[in-house]
Amino acid sequence: MSKRHQPRQQPPFTIRARWDHSKVPTGSATERGLLLGIKAEEAEISTSKKRPAVNLAIVIDRSGSMSGGPLKAAKTAAMGISQRLRKHDRLSIICYDDEVQVLIDGARQNSAGRASTQNAIRSIRTRGCTNLAGGWLEGARCVAEVMEHKGHGSGHVILLSDGLANRGETDAEILAGLSGDLAERGVTSTCVGIGERYSPLQLGAIADAGQGEMHHSNEPEEIIEVLLGELGEVTRLVARNFSVTLEVPQGIKLRQLTRYRSPPGGDNNAYHIGNLVGGQKRHLALLAEIPEQDDPATLQFACTVNWEDAEDNTRENRVKRKFKLTVVDPRDYDKKRRNKRVARTIAEIWMARHGYDAMVLNEQGRYGEAVDLLDQDLASFSSLIRGLEEERSMLRKRRAVRESTSREWSGISKMEALSMSAKMMRSKPDHRSAREDSDWTDFQND
Repeated sequence: MSKRHQPRQQPPFTIRARWDHSKVPTGSATERGLLLGIKAEEAEISTSKKRPAVNLAIVIDRSGSMSGGPLKAAKTAAMGISQRLRKHDRLSIICYDDEVQVLIDGARQNSAGRASTQNAIRSIRTRGCTNLAGGWLEGARCVAEVMEHKGHGSGHVILLSDGLANRGETDAEILAGLSGDLAERGVTSTCVGIGERYSPLQLGAIADAGQGEMHHSNEPEEIIEVLLGELGEVTRLVARNFSVTLEVPQGIKLRQLTRYRSPPGGDNNAYHIGNLVGGQKRHLALLAEIPEQDDPATLQFACTVNWEDAEDNTRENRVKRKFKLTVVDPRDYDKKRRNKRVARTIAEIWMARHGYDAMVLNEQGRYGEAVDLLDQDLASFSSLIRGLEEERSMLRKRRAVRESTSREWSGISKMEALSMSAKMMRSKPDHRSAREDSDWTDFQND
């Protein structure tokens, strides 16, 4: 589908670029932290009858390990979603074990459709093994069919599972590739891992590439909160396929500290943020490696932002913002005149990225590589946080993560840390009320 490029007078967001220090001295190579803050406007249509209709698929693992509380919670949450949808919204319900079954295929949630949906959900019983990819892809097919035949511009799949996929496609890289392709076509994916036996690599690959989130839940009430939170986000979108491309002076290299994918085309300074939800703030954190500058000057930077309208994915909008970094004589440079708030935010994002990557390596049994990952950036990280009130506590937490990932680590603590660190580095909410004040580093291997 071709897209119409046109300017927009009032973007549904504000974007601001800030450095941890706005100046660099001549005569030496320098590193600078760069933070792009993206604040989406409140989505006023979220409480209006005119909000865009929702196209949602809920995919429920019904393998034997879901027996009892996990399946009951998943069914209760799915029925709660059906009850909260409006008559023009479309909902699909898919369940899977080693076989995949479509119970409801894009049904409108009017009174008749809601009754059929509720009855179908109640009928789900546990059995068999775990064809996770098959169930998820069938959910994607259902929302894609609604997009093609019912006029919806996008669709969202929520996958609930407590297990390790042992049927169908199981390779995380292949799953990520499939999920990324679907997201580019407007079908996003979120995963909810239940308990402590699921594969964070498989579910995380789907969610990360699918512009969704990887949630962890161990309690029935939390599963319900997560699904309701996801529904709230789907109904409050203000922009889709939001991406940022940076222009930098020759010789300067940017290193991403968050974990956003590059859009098709392979531009190293392009970052796909995903969908923007009204009222939320997102961050893109980077480390700029600036070669030695001989003379005072003004270094000019720019960022170009592309996005699609929330209600019209054929219309692509674009705006450009410029910002700068000043090169000064060493006598005019005060290293203490830093923006500590920016430095702190960048450090928190970077530490979450370090932790997430180290935990993924740990999950793969690559303990030595997890340690090396944390060690190799220690000097740059220490320089960034030098002089902050949190400097000692951040270094202490970093050492604790290093210790946890240096040996076998499994169980609830790791699942919590993985899920929460992924959200932290992308400034996304957790949706679980019990975790509102929690930090991902609270969950360490005992």
